[in-house]
Amino acid sequence: MSPRLQLQVDRDLYGPGETVSGAVSVLEGGDSRSLEAFLEYKEETADYVEVAISIPSGRLHEGDLTTGTSFEFALALPPEALPSYESEHGELYWEVDAKSDEFGRDTHDRRRIEIELPHRTASA
Repeated sequence: MSPRLQLQVDRDLYGPGETVSGAVSVLEGGDSRSLEAFLEYKEETADYVEVAISIPSGRLHEGDLTTGTSFEFALALPPEALPSYESEHGELYWEVDAKSDEFGRDTHDRRRIEIELPHRTASA
């Protein structure tokens, strides 16, 4: 039986270089080899999805997942992290992906986050 996960991030808006933190809760336990979180920068069009950057947490847990357990993570955004961008042809965005590695299809829970660039002041 596959587990059911719930991913929570501490907030939705971050700046470049900040740490994205949160927890993965196991709503329903199940068979798993390991649990890990990833911070990913994705490029998506109508017929294509590519992960351009993937920052792993390392294993949060090894073995089957038990209902009611929770695992914290912290993932650092690159200092040059760009904000999301959307056009008529596709979009670029950051996402946190909690993944249970399983035989067959893996279980995922994903949450998008937004990046806000620092405001620059005009110099005199």
